[in-house]
Amino acid sequence: MTSILLLYPTVLTMVSENDVIDEGYIYIDNGKIISAGKVSELPHDYRYADLVLNLRGRIVLPGFISYHNHLALHFIRFMGLGLTLDEWIDLVAWPYEKSLTPEESYHAAKLAIYSLLRNGVVGVADMHFNMDSVAKAVQESGIIANLSVAIMDTQIKTYEETLKENMVLFKKWNGVDDNRITVSLGPCGIRFLKPDQLQEISTIAKEQNFYIHMHISEVQEDVKYAKKKFGKRPVEVLRDMGFLGEKTLLAHAVWVSEREIDYVAKTLTNIAHCPISNTLLLSGIAPLINMLRKNVRVGFGIDINPEWDVLAEARLAMYLTNNLYGTPPRLQPFEILKMATGGLAKFPGIEKHGLIKPGYDANIVAINAKTPEGWPYRKAYYSAVLFSRANIETVIVRGEVLVDGGEVLTIGDRDIEKAKRVLSKKLEELPIFKQSK
Repeated sequence: MTSILLLYPTVLTMVSENDVIDEGYIYIDNGKIISAGKVSELPHDYRYADLVLNLRGRIVLPGFISYHNHLALHFIRFMGLGLTLDEWIDLVAWPYEKSLTPEESYHAAKLAIYSLLRNGVVGVADMHFNMDSVAKAVQESGIIANLSVAIMDTQIKTYEETLKENMVLFKKWNGVDDNRITVSLGPCGIRFLKPDQLQEISTIAKEQNFYIHMHISEVQEDVKYAKKKFGKRPVEVLRDMGFLGEKTLLAHAVWVSEREIDYVAKTLTNIAHCPISNTLLLSGIAPLINMLRKNVRVGFGIDINPEWDVLAEARLAMYLTNNLYGTPPRLQPFEILKMATGGLAKFPGIEKHGLIKPGYDANIVAINAKTPEGWPYRKAYYSAVLFSRANIETVIVRGEVLVDGGEVLTIGDRDIEKAKRVLSKKLEELPIFKQSK
């Protein structure tokens, strides 16, 4: 594997807010960060790295993580915004998904990953269908991914079918490429599965050491359903069934009580906060500050965010939280970026991600802060990253350069054009598209 020397960047290590290295260096070998420090202290041997990148005027930090995605839905990210979640599912998602082919999922995932890499995202937790095809797109792209099948029991997909798909996916893809690709179980949510099915999934997870990725309390209907069906709130249902824990990733958690937040915090359960999709689909605003006060492990999820950008999620989270709670501001840019760079929540494959520190995976982004958008960034590094929208020029994942000069190296123009040709036919089939003509 190629050794890499990054020279002269401003390094945001994310170890602490004040741990910033000006005129720094990072030495990478075998996919790991070996050393980081000031160029003036650069060991002589590191000068002979296989690849040397001059990053003067760039800000370097750990790459961004999206904790909740549906890669194959990238194709419909502009459609039906302003509908409620259930309206969007009925009018946009289901009509698209019910005839979605493996080939279409593959190409949609390729386009999605292209956008993610351009926006500095180095890892995703993805849940959908045709996941074998999605896994192939992931493998070819170089991005880190935790994959799961949306296990459900509906008119479109049966429980037996989706559970089997998830188990087959695990056997084939879990641990591939030195754990760059991992697989979790993906119970879609408590409204999409019968109680005995949920319990069976929990039992399988415990017995076979599976991780879990699922939706919870995204809309008020989820809470009403849980109270009617189980006589308790959604997170309480998961607690009693044995779902909560550090191997579980819950998406949304918009309508959660203080007691439910306590359960999540005490069990080290991970939360994917998705403020853009939650506001666009009129779902509500998650109590982020309450979670952070109780040390809940929270990260950002892109979900159906039409910008396909973790930093867009981070900005909105900061705007909403500080506006809702008033003075003094409850969140600062460093705290928000800690969430965005994988420093709090975890899923398989990113255990050694989130810090620029020896022994950590070399998952790194470099942002051009010399441009008018990023300048002046001195002494305001975290704000510059969060708000400047300066170009992300370089993306490194596990020591491999995937984006150079803003160009994605693993997904070319031919891949994009073929994907557009395949998916353009799909567009004509969608009822919402026909109605808008």
